[in-house]
Amino acid sequence: MKNGGKAGFRLMPRYHCSGMPRNTWIELDLDVLGDNIRALRQAVAPGAEIIFLVKANAYGHGAERVAGHAARCGIKWFAVAHVDDALALRRVIPDARVVLTSPAMPEDAAACAEYGIAALVVESGQVRGIVTSLAGTGKTLTVHAEVDTGMGRLGFPWESAAKELYAMARQENLRLEGVCTHFASSDSPDPAFLNEQAERFRRVIDSCRGSGLRIPMRHVSNSGAILADPSLDYEAVRPGIMLYGYPPSRLNPRPVAVHPFLQWKTRILQVKEVPADFPVSYDSTYRTAHRTRLATLDVGYADGYTRHLSSKGIVLIGGRRHQIAGRVTMNLMVVDIGLNHNASPGDEVVLIGRQGNESIWADELASLAGTIPYEILTSIRADSGPA
Repeated sequence: MKNGGKAGFRLMPRYHCSGMPRNTWIELDLDVLGDNIRALRQAVAPGAEIIFLVKANAYGHGAERVAGHAARCGIKWFAVAHVDDALALRRVIPDARVVLTSPAMPEDAAACAEYGIAALVVESGQVRGIVTSLAGTGKTLTVHAEVDTGMGRLGFPWESAAKELYAMARQENLRLEGVCTHFASSDSPDPAFLNEQAERFRRVIDSCRGSGLRIPMRHVSNSGAILADPSLDYEAVRPGIMLYGYPPSRLNPRPVAVHPFLQWKTRILQVKEVPADFPVSYDSTYRTAHRTRLATLDVGYADGYTRHLSSKGIVLIGGRRHQIAGRVTMNLMVVDIGLNHNASPGDEVVLIGRQGNESIWADELASLAGTIPYEILTSIRADSGPA
């Protein structure tokens, strides 16, 4: 993704990263998030709820700020992985619906019930533990049941799911609100396995309904499936990475125009001129090809800038692209800026984002590092407090 159509970022407040020096920070253009939400809402089926995934600190963007703004843009449902994260969201979105994407432990059931958090259930033993923990409390827990249709990670086996869900729904202190599944390859150019998982899910739902079990909400589509198959919108969709501006790359029949809204920045600590064949960083894996200038940056792998970008990553200094020289270290890294660059200590450096006419986004860094944008973004230790 090049995102060349975005005119540029407005000046945003800085939010420095947890445990990071003040010279490294992120900036969020929340107006762009609002644009992304509106673009998605126009694309999905009328009436389909958007369950916005803000797990992993909103993919490194800061969950409380992102969720608070999304709620102001009309998002009513949010999903996080853990109970602690759900309780933290309650401070900023007290009236929103929050559902877990990881199984709730029996000891967390009472808290979930008290604070209106929908728990994820994935197998009958977990259900029995939850029912036991709620006995005598007078509390009713809302649950969403995950069916394993082929991801192989979590969920009731699709072959027996209808029977197990029917038995679960008869428990007086549980309220089955939704049934979901997770697609393993929704962004693949070959839709065969997506279609197979979708058909298995339909069979489970048909069996449930055949036994008289009412399923108020079905939600199966992650970002890739939202783009791939509009017939799977059902009562809700679960976008994650696409609302952060990085739609999956498969060719699809329903493109949605979204843009990144996070910029990650740091500053130059030192600039020095060095001769040719000058060794840089640990193990001297980089040596200068000629006389040049090196800029040392106030960021490293402890701040979330992966070591896999050693001698590969690109940063923006003075509106120009420059490659990292040598190993990324714990708190610092070095960039070869050449003799003709007038950069100085204190100058701003863009790690992700736009500077002048140039840009570098998480998907490009992911490609250079041999990973995915999710990992690049969630490695950033973003704080929600002002610097």
